Amino acid sequence: MQSPRWREIADDLSFEISTGKYGPGDQLPSAAALAEATSVSRLTANRALEELQRQGAVVRDGRRGTVVAPRAKRRTGRIALIVDQIDHIQNFPRPELLAGIHDGLGDEFNLLLCDAKADPKREIDLLNQMADECDGILCWSTDGSRAGEAMNRLRAKGIPLVLLDRIPDGALADAVVPDSVNATREALEYLIAEGHTRIALFTFDKPDVSTVVERCSTYEAIMAEHGLETNGLVRKFAPSLEVSDRAYFDQAVSDALFAMARSENPVTAVLCIQDLIGYAVLAGAENLGLEIPNQLEVVTFNDWPPIWLRRPWQAHRITILPEQMGSKAIELLRAQIDGQSTEHGTYRIPAKFVAVDGLFSSDSIRTQS
Repeated sequence: MQSPRWREIADDLSFEISTGKYGPGDQLPSAAALAEATSVSRLTANRALEELQRQGAVVRDGRRGTVVAPRAKRRTGRIALIVDQIDHIQNFPRPELLAGIHDGLGDEFNLLLCDAKADPKREIDLLNQMADECDGILCWSTDGSRAGEAMNRLRAKGIPLVLLDRIPDGALADAVVPDSVNATREALEYLIAEGHTRIALFTFDKPDVSTVVERCSTYEAIMAEHGLETNGLVRKFAPSLEVSDRAYFDQAVSDALFAMARSENPVTAVLCIQDLIGYAVLAGAENLGLEIPNQLEVVTFNDWPPIWLRRPWQAHRITILPEQMGSKAIELLRAQIDGQSTEHGTYRIPAKFVAVDGLFSSDSIRTQS
């Protein structure tokens, strides 16, 4: 069955818009001009323009006539998830995070996964590209010093955007992050209650990543509250070791642990900012012959599957809840897409401190100072 003539005209114009003949803000022919060019009545031409308006492809007003709508207002049915790097070994992004997002997509949207490959410039390029190709963006950012400005430019244009895990410096957008402050406090209060006074902090040197900054600053604050020294107890490793030279990284952690654990006033506990460090500390302790937990107690943030630590039962874990993060993020993004504009805010998902109980012998050295 042949399509009505008005639909054929609408389809032709839609194709010309999609191929760039008419760009956002460009004026389309009037109903009279369109009728003359296509040899149809003005009523038929007007029906074609009404169809384009119904699709959201054009905006019609008495002053300018019919103009192509801004791209942000035209639905694509796609949502982009930009992550700092896809890591198959570490199983990132976590299936639980993706499950939380997928549950909120409904039938209207598909998810497009984008890998920034730990490159801030590539992340910014992806942000700009996905702003044109998708209805909204979820972003697990790589860098805090440059991405924030790019994100603010997109938000100023009305592009729906929600941040995950960390907030780039100066970014004014909804964000869903783990509650690093309360989780770090709970873990340290636990160690201090157990009698530890020499608690080391092992972290990556990432002053632009808000999540890392929160965990490190909370460590300093809690130790100060209890009158405990942190001088010489903080080790910051180069971020490049996270994505390359893993063997060198393991050795660097082991060397730092050896220096602290074999000193005249040894550390008796270590707080690890992420799993990769936690794994290296557990392996280093084993190589150095340190008995866990009697000679060294380990707390690590646990973003990845616990088994990745190899012996997760040896470490206290601060577990992140990625499914809840994904669910909240897609809820916020869909609200933006649907035009429910609100002030941007940061939503903290509680993290769970999982202590390993019943493993400590009475002759533990934890109470030494």
